[in-house]
Amino acid sequence: MHPDADGIVGKPEADLPDTGDFAALLAARRQRPGAAPGLAVLVIHLDRFSHASETLGPGLAAGLRAQAAARVAALARGADLAWFGDAEIGAIAALPPRAADAREAALRLARAVAGALARPFRQDGFELFLSSSIGVAPDDPAQPAERTVRQACDAMLRVRKRGGDGIAGADGTAPSPLSSPVLAALPHALARGQLTLNLQPRAMLAGGEIAGYTVRLRWQNPEFGRVAPQDFLPALESRGLIGDVARWLMESALPLLASPGIAEPFELSFPVSGAQLHDPPLTSTLLRALERLRLDPARVRLEIPAAAVPAGDRAAAGRLAALRDAGLRIALCDRAGAPGGEPLHAALERLRPDLLMLDARAPGGAGRPGREDTAAAHMRAACELAGQLGLAVCARGIETRGQLAGARRLGCGSVQGYLLAQPFPAHWLAQTHAAIRARVRELLAQP
Repeated sequence: MHPDADGIVGKPEADLPDTGDFAALLAARRQRPGAAPGLAVLVIHLDRFSHASETLGPGLAAGLRAQAAARVAALARGADLAWFGDAEIGAIAALPPRAADAREAALRLARAVAGALARPFRQDGFELFLSSSIGVAPDDPAQPAERTVRQACDAMLRVRKRGGDGIAGADGTAPSPLSSPVLAALPHALARGQLTLNLQPRAMLAGGEIAGYTVRLRWQNPEFGRVAPQDFLPALESRGLIGDVARWLMESALPLLASPGIAEPFELSFPVSGAQLHDPPLTSTLLRALERLRLDPARVRLEIPAAAVPAGDRAAAGRLAALRDAGLRIALCDRAGAPGGEPLHAALERLRPDLLMLDARAPGGAGRPGREDTAAAHMRAACELAGQLGLAVCARGIETRGQLAGARRLGCGSVQGYLLAQPFPAHWLAQTHAAIRARVRELLAQP
């Protein structure tokens, strides 16, 4: 009922390569005769490019990179572009001559680039979807070029650490459409048909069967392009709009459980925020919709962040218990190493979920031998605790075969992530389920 970006917070797969050549390019651009007085530096990471490369192979992946660069160049005309990693592209673009606010002008450009990169890529019969993590720094000629580039890189890394698919400024804040015309367009997004549902599968490691699909929400605005979920979802809640959207989402998603041509039963998962657990009409609407559609409540799962129902919040805990007693399934989503959180064992005893969802993209990876850090050790301990309680575990954010192998070593029962499948439009389900099922079975087959 609160479908998020992906619910994944992790660490970039590797440190950035050397940006020295890109900084030298910025220094040269500053000295160019007739150079524009205002410049913006964008550092763009193509999210999940490693997964796309694994799918396409190196030859077709090079074509994908060329398409991505062409889209950036089309929006940042006259920009200097440079690749400094397999998935990192830097852009130095001139700002409009009369831009009153250099920071806002740079962010507008970044939003346009993000929207362009979110459109489907077609490469020799393949259709792929990439998002982007973009760091933005208005150039200050008074400081070394290396510092400006590093500011943009650091901003990009902040986006990646909170799950990717977003924009951050070099001033340390993550810009939000709240201060732009996007905010004014948000209340009309649902009525104008701009909100769409995506699905992402969760599969059982034993047997490779599709256990279910998690519902994701996407907003494609004709003027601003794709707006990142981590930008517009908080705005929906803060403006009191999330209830209407959640009700529409339930009405649209629940009938998918009866999709034609899918013989085996599967469940639908809805990420739920603490605010929604405090909304009695919303939770009662869910139960009424299940009854009206004659659907088994056990085929609906609510994904609850561990922090959404803090200890002492009796109202939310009571409502969650009522939903569980009505037959719905509950998953507790635990972020490894989240500061100030309740001990996991206490949350499990209090909330009594039937599934624990852990982040496989936490620093250190999913059980990589000899390379455990605090978060990876937390994941291992959580799996051991779940085993003692007889609780099933799902590893989320699986993007590489190494993470998949790590999830097996830790004893996880199911997995979810881009290695299995990217989120896809919900209306494709009947036509797509069989292909995803075949891919997952092949991927998860034991050697």
